[in-house]
Amino acid sequence: MDAGYEGWSFWHADRGSRVGFGTVRVGRRTNGQELDDSRSTHTIVRNSWGAGSRYATRGLATLRVTPFVIVAIMVLFALPAAGVIWITAADLPEGFGRTAGTTVLNLLSGTVAPVMFMKAVAAAHEGRRPGLWHHLNDGTRWLPRYIWTNLHTTVVFWVPVGILTLGLISYQRTAFAESFLGVVVSVLWIAVIGGVGIYVHSRTLLAPFIAVHGNVPGSLAALESWRVSGRVFGPVFATFLITAGPIAVPLAAVFMGFYLTLTGPALEVFTATLAAQVWIAIKLIRPPLVAATYALYTDVWPGELARRGREGHPATPSLVRWLIDVSWWPPRMAAAMFRRPVSGPL
Repeated sequence: MDAGYEGWSFWHADRGSRVGFGTVRVGRRTNGQELDDSRSTHTIVRNSWGAGSRYATRGLATLRVTPFVIVAIMVLFALPAAGVIWITAADLPEGFGRTAGTTVLNLLSGTVAPVMFMKAVAAAHEGRRPGLWHHLNDGTRWLPRYIWTNLHTTVVFWVPVGILTLGLISYQRTAFAESFLGVVVSVLWIAVIGGVGIYVHSRTLLAPFIAVHGNVPGSLAALESWRVSGRVFGPVFATFLITAGPIAVPLAAVFMGFYLTLTGPALEVFTATLAAQVWIAIKLIRPPLVAATYALYTDVWPGELARRGREGHPATPSLVRWLIDVSWWPPRMAAAMFRRPVSGPL
């Protein structure tokens, strides 16, 4: 499924060779079956949940193809976060070196690992069994595009979630927030923040898969993920909840338990290393989530491309065009430095 995005060549190195591209209407479908919007909500939820369960099952079957490679990636990229915990617990001298070191280790653990999982899952999905080094090498080549795509989805996530969070902080400073009714409002507000976060994350879930496996520029992949997932939201949402929820909820309970029971220096180390601990915990969530989402991607994206081949390609928004223009600069600079052909935009 690493074939190029047929038709995205609307954006060439030559700025004069643009051809409009965008998205067309996608029917709600699961495993090739159209979802009729006229049916009851209960039926749609049941079908979506069934689709999510099937993608989760397919994902687990994929992980069983190369389990040791998946575990090796988990352990390898958990080590930098574990290093952060050790540095903090050992109370090494404060200063720029410690701050820079822990920041780099956290970024290495959180940012580099996902694309490695994606490439390993894609190979296993096709029945191939390359070794760990192959996935590290292959994933590293796609890392710039993954990071660029992730920057877009991060902004899309944190704009609404950040605004709601800042609103909650401001509200909790008011006298009314201390009353019983005010506490109820705070709880509901927190629930809304959580719901919005899950919804937005579901809408951008396919973005890195479209960018890396579909070979689509990151800016356009983020847009396409939003559009496509909006039309098959039920299966996407169900896949996300079914694969991430059973692991994330118990882990959150464990974190909360430590936070409520630890005291003194142990609590200080726990809170200071919370980001690193979260990155380690995410390593447990990511394999089943990535594998199930890849199975979803292999159903949704080829169908989308086939539909566009029949119905045409509306124009890409100007902002996305500009972002793709910007994303040409790093590859061109790298090509000039290493005397290699330009690989394409990020």
